[in-house]
Amino acid sequence: MNQNEFDKKIKYFHENMPKQCPILYSMKIIGSKWKIPVMWYLMLNDGQHYNELKRSIGSITNTMLTKSLRELEEDGLLKRISKGTVPPSVTYHLTDTGKDLIYTMGDLFEWGKKHMKKEQRN
Repeated sequence: MNQNEFDKKIKYFHENMPKQCPILYSMKIIGSKWKIPVMWYLMLNDGQHYNELKRSIGSITNTMLTKSLRELEEDGLLKRISKGTVPPSVTYHLTDTGKDLIYTMGDLFEWGKKHMKKEQRN
């Protein structure tokens, strides 16, 4: 992005800033360390069971996965679907509100790829 594009974007943000900062609001909902990875792996493979999701993410603890899933559900970004069977079978799915973040996640993905390449060259 060149300086002119950057300046235009900043001007837009200044001119359209509501009373409550949208960045602070967004970070309150998705800003913990594990919420974005949880949502990312549900975007890649919707309808995962708890253990599938845990394996996909890797180093997340059971406590943090449970907490992140619970909070994302409370905030309306994912839904927990129980099949009502014994033993219990529960899957996690993004809601339409959660799916709205696909472009933001895509931008984070591309940004990460770009900057990982720079880091690997150094």
